[in-house]
Amino acid sequence: MDMSFTFKCKDLGYDCSFEYEARERKDLMPRVKIHFKYAHNVFEMSPELEKKIDGAIKEKA
Repeated sequence: MDMSFTFKCKDLGYDCSFEYEARERKDLMPRVKIHFKYAHNVFEMSPELEKKIDGAIKEKA
């Protein structure tokens, strides 16, 4: 059984349909950072935002 990890921007309260899925948790953050830069004008992510994003990542069977 393969596990994967997902992130949905709307889980953080954004009115945004962005979703991303990766096989490994560590592969999500670089893609999410790119999304936040271009979609939400967040050029430098604060540790607080990174923590919120990390908390919103879900494991999927």
